[in-house]
Amino acid sequence: MAKQVRSKVVPAGKMAALYHVVYEHEGFEESAQILFKLIRRAQEVQPNQKRGLFLDIEGHRNSQGGFDADMLELQKDFLLGSLSRFLTEVHCPLFHATNPKEQDNDVP
Repeated sequence: MAKQVRSKVVPAGKMAALYHVVYEHEGFEESAQILFKLIRRAQEVQPNQKRGLFLDIEGHRNSQGGFDADMLELQKDFLLGSLSRFLTEVHCPLFHATNPKEQDNDVP
C-alpha cells in the first residue's frame, strides 16, 4: 500500500503550493510545528517564491459541528496571526485570505 502524503510543497508556476492535512489524532502543537516546517522547507527549496498554503482538517469538530478549540486556535491565531506574514495566500476551512503586504521571506 502506498504511503499517503500529509504535507508537501509543489511548484505551481508563479506560486509554490504548500499542502497539509491535519488528521484527527493531530493536536495543535504537532500541526503548528508541521506548518512552520513546511513554510521553512518551501523557502529552502524555492527561495523567495510566492507561497500559497492549502490546509485541510479531518475531524476536530465540537458537538455543534464547529471546529474544536485546537483547530480554531490553529487557523485563527497561529495561521492568520503568526504564519500568514510568510505566505502570499492562505486557504483553510475557516477562511481564505490574501496577504495585503509583501510576503516575508525571512523565515526563522
